[in-house]
Amino acid sequence: MKKNFPFLPFYFLLFTCLSNAQTLAPGAPGKDAQWASAGKQAIGTSASLESKVWFTLQGGAMTEVYYPDVTTANVHLLQFVVVNPKRKTVETERDDASHQIRVSRNDSLSFHQINIAKSRAWEIQKSYTIDPAHNSILISVAFTPRIADLQLYVYYDPSLNNTGMHDTAWTLEKAFLSSDRDKASALVCKSDSCEFSEMTNGFLGTSDGIEQLKRDGKITNQFPRAENGNVIQLAHINSKFLLNNHELFQLSLGFGKTPEEALQTATISVQKGFGKNNQEYEKGWSDYIKTIPKVEPKYQAQFNMAAMVLKAQEDKTVRGANVASLTIPWGGGVNANEDVGGGYHLVWSRDLYQVVTAYMALGDTAAANRALDFLFNIQQKPDGSFPQNSWLDGKRGWGSLQLDEVAYPLIMAYQLKRFDKQTYENHVKKAADFLVKTGPKTVQERWEEKSGYSPSTIAAEIAGLVCAADIAKKNGDEASATIYLATADDWTRNVDRWTATTTGKYGDGNYYLRLTENGTPDANEKTVLNNGAGTFLENEIVDAGFLELVRLGIKSPDDPLIVKSLKIIDEKIKVNTPNGEAFYRYNNDGYGEMDDGRRWNWDGKYTGKGRLWALLSGERGQYELAAHLALNKLNPIEDIKTQKIQTKDAQGGFYISAKKRLDAMLNFSNEGLMIPEQVWDKAETPKNIDKQFIPELKFGEGTGSATPLAWSMAQFIRLAVNLQEVRNLDTPDVVYNRYVRNGIPGQTGFNISSPDPNTLATLKAGEVFTVKGQAAPNSIIAAVLDDQRQSVKVSANGEFSFTMKMPVSETVGYLAIQTPDGATFISPNKIGGALKKEKKLSAEIIEKVKNSKQSPLIEGGKAIFIYRGAAKRAQLAGDFTGWQPRGAVLQDVGENLKAAVMEFPATARVEYKFIIDGNWIPDPMNPSKLDNGVGSENSFFTMPDYQPTIWDKEDKLSSAKIEEIEIYGKIYGKRTVKIYQPLINSNEEVFLPTLYLQDGTDYINRAKAIQIQENLVKAGKTKPFIMVFVDYKDRTKEYWASDDYAKFLATEVVPAIDAKYNTIKNREGRALLGASLGGITSIWVGLKYPETFGRIGGQSSSFWVDSERVIKELSKLDVSKIKFRFYFDDGTFEGVDDSRRVNVMLRGKGFPVTYREEFTGHNWTSWRDRLADAFIALWKN
Repeated sequence: MKKNFPFLPFYFLLFTCLSNAQTLAPGAPGKDAQWASAGKQAIGTSASLESKVWFTLQGGAMTEVYYPDVTTANVHLLQFVVVNPKRKTVETERDDASHQIRVSRNDSLSFHQINIAKSRAWEIQKSYTIDPAHNSILISVAFTPRIADLQLYVYYDPSLNNTGMHDTAWTLEKAFLSSDRDKASALVCKSDSCEFSEMTNGFLGTSDGIEQLKRDGKITNQFPRAENGNVIQLAHINSKFLLNNHELFQLSLGFGKTPEEALQTATISVQKGFGKNNQEYEKGWSDYIKTIPKVEPKYQAQFNMAAMVLKAQEDKTVRGANVASLTIPWGGGVNANEDVGGGYHLVWSRDLYQVVTAYMALGDTAAANRALDFLFNIQQKPDGSFPQNSWLDGKRGWGSLQLDEVAYPLIMAYQLKRFDKQTYENHVKKAADFLVKTGPKTVQERWEEKSGYSPSTIAAEIAGLVCAADIAKKNGDEASATIYLATADDWTRNVDRWTATTTGKYGDGNYYLRLTENGTPDANEKTVLNNGAGTFLENEIVDAGFLELVRLGIKSPDDPLIVKSLKIIDEKIKVNTPNGEAFYRYNNDGYGEMDDGRRWNWDGKYTGKGRLWALLSGERGQYELAAHLALNKLNPIEDIKTQKIQTKDAQGGFYISAKKRLDAMLNFSNEGLMIPEQVWDKAETPKNIDKQFIPELKFGEGTGSATPLAWSMAQFIRLAVNLQEVRNLDTPDVVYNRYVRNGIPGQTGFNISSPDPNTLATLKAGEVFTVKGQAAPNSIIAAVLDDQRQSVKVSANGEFSFTMKMPVSETVGYLAIQTPDGATFISPNKIGGALKKEKKLSAEIIEKVKNSKQSPLIEGGKAIFIYRGAAKRAQLAGDFTGWQPRGAVLQDVGENLKAAVMEFPATARVEYKFIIDGNWIPDPMNPSKLDNGVGSENSFFTMPDYQPTIWDKEDKLSSAKIEEIEIYGKIYGKRTVKIYQPLINSNEEVFLPTLYLQDGTDYINRAKAIQIQENLVKAGKTKPFIMVFVDYKDRTKEYWASDDYAKFLATEVVPAIDAKYNTIKNREGRALLGASLGGITSIWVGLKYPETFGRIGGQSSSFWVDSERVIKELSKLDVSKIKFRFYFDDGTFEGVDDSRRVNVMLRGKGFPVTYREEFTGHNWTSWRDRLADAFIALWKN
């Protein structure tokens, strides 16, 4: 029954009237306030919702107490002080005792602290509980003095309202009260067990009573009140109950909005008594534990604790809001005088995702849904994004944007089957749209430090978009679903290109990086690491975030690039501790204690070092579980019990390794079964540990960063359940099916015939325009422009059209396609807005234009194009526009002159034409023209640092001859091929390798293949080889990766050449090379006839053919079964994405690949410039 205390208001009124007459403590405001170490050994709260108070234990004492929610700390420290009055010795629990903590029972957040004086003079044992119906903590204390006359004092340091410098504290009768604005605390003794005496209120370090105890052995000058500072309350404990030399008593610490409420709360709870409160408290937790799964017995206690900690860190008012940790890392900043942030007691979308997956593993879907409701209804912003973290009301905490945190709620929505229209329209759709517009590059990755292309972030983005697409389909939104899938597919095809180097410093140079700032992992770009860690090359810094590509169903665990990258991880960031293997976030991390034991510093100098992260062992375990399934050909997204298990892994292997990861996480936990964020990484124990902020640092045990971390606890639960189920339950089936089971969809395309960009640019807001184009028959075309969404089916003859309205302001619109066979493509385009005024050319440039006799003028990195003559409109098209008129318009500068200025790389070679009133012509003022085999005669120019090949010079003494032979075959009938056979000065018969070149005559005449070979041989760069030049009759038909052409070349041409010439008659002695379509068909011939050809080259290969059909075949190659040597090159003006992807993919598989890129276009000069590289690369041993 609730008791009323009508006398309390009178006491408050009386005290208010008398307080001004009382003596105030001197020395305000005291020394700087601090928070305690974040290395908590225990946390506790009631399983009930009525009691909204949370305690933490560390270093033998009670540290931060949270009330009335999980984001507001109100206590720095509550401990006991033991005084020997005769000797004037003063010993505290934290500084002068050894500490033990025990979990009282495995089904409750119940803990028992044992503190034994280093002097052996005393022992204090404490148990903690919470009144499930009130906001109060009860402490049952047993004080055992081992020498006579020892006196016990309670030392209480309130730090109300997330600060420690603005509290007011006072004595009321036999109670301690404190307040700061709308938060108050009250500390009382159970009247039949003890009472306070010598009660004083003071300021830390100036009048806190400790100095009196040291000087006098007791409190001689009692201050009834201390106002507005870092207050300390100190009182002597007069115990009334003695049992076997144990002084037994109970304290109650209550909280409220007012001191009156806090005192009433504390008094009610203490009168009820520790025993009865604890009985109700433990029953609440025991009832919860009965609802969760059983796991292997050795893990059950830790499993229960992890589940309770996750439940405990959910707020009881704002349901679903789970904070990352009830800690402030390393005690926070320089001091705790002001509320400068929430430490880790804020809500991160990413951490909450980890918690949700753990809730789902526990079978607690109600808690999982509450968490998603919090994210969608409170944290999500109007634009669909989520803050880096937030307070309980959704107000942002820290200020950045992390795109994995936008993606995870989409995965949660799918896995929780939140398919209703309201959730889709108001939340899923907005977040997915935001990802499409903003990704894949993130402002910060999951370590909250760097901007760029992160494998782990992109993995979440891809999975989130695929999940969103499925929900969109279920809601009948085909347009959005197509946009989301096309975007996810594009990022899946390119994630390796953006984030995996082929020229790195470790291993064979091919592995995933932690992050690239510009998506160019082979550019040798530098990165400045956070936390003062230094400047490094991007390809020097690695983390294991790429494993998210496996966990989220995007990559197979046996993907060669994944496997070889793991070897680098184990070499660079793995440490074998006494408690198991652990991993750094990344090499050269600076977020952790200093080597000498001082805490990570908040002063901006950042001289710390990141330590090992416990959760990363769990992530590795999930990978190893996936690898176990792949090795045994088991479906990772189906119930394993329904599958026939044939364990190839029985001798140890992946499954046993995964269990060892769980063992490591178990061992990383402390005595209270709290799993830390970071783990100390060396055998040496530093001597300068500041125990106020850092626990004792032991190899393989937690540091002062944050313990327990919800993410770590969630990872333990997830791995434990997944191991029991023998599959990763958190892998989204819809993602795995799309990418791993069915293979990454190919890339297709479309052609837009109307409207042209110039017409579109003249339309006003609200005007309707029609989009017409051509694409593969029966494909789905989707368009998104602002709130407009269109989805149309391409007709049987390959035509499509739809209408849209011009937006009010410039908007990025998206046009996507999905073909019947699943290939996709997405194209973003800026549309709408007021016509931008073109930037007028400067008077200086105009003067140069008027005086010039040639075009273009090259000045530094710029080219000034000039057209002289009467024309209404003059445009530029060339390599740099993809030979499409994309708005490169020349300005009218008077006197029948038009000009435009464009920037180009210093090493560029560029071909172009003018479009004059719709007519395409070479530049009349540029004498440099040539027919380069693509687009008839073009104008061209080179930038100052362009270097043409040096290997194509004619040798007047060359006696090279070209033979022609006729081949009569079944496939094409009569064909003539040309053969170059080098002259060999030898008395012995010499057998030579053979290169088969498509577009043979062009390789002779335009690419100067013979001159280049002879010059290379003369210089000792390569050995002589026969060249067979093969021409087409129907280029498109034969070179469209044709099986017939492949058969013709391998079964008719090769035998004819081998019969007539001294060739090396095995696959290692034969190579293929071609350009453009000739390149793609060279690759196809090699893939179809691997027993005939072992070396394959392609220049500007047309990988786009048939929705990347050839890339799909390349992706199936297994270096353990067939070996090839590859050469590829491309010009950046052509679009190099597909070539880069193929390079990274094949390198990842372990094939030797040479890849070269230059600032050039799609023409024979470019291919001639790189031909020497091709010859050298193809004939490497």
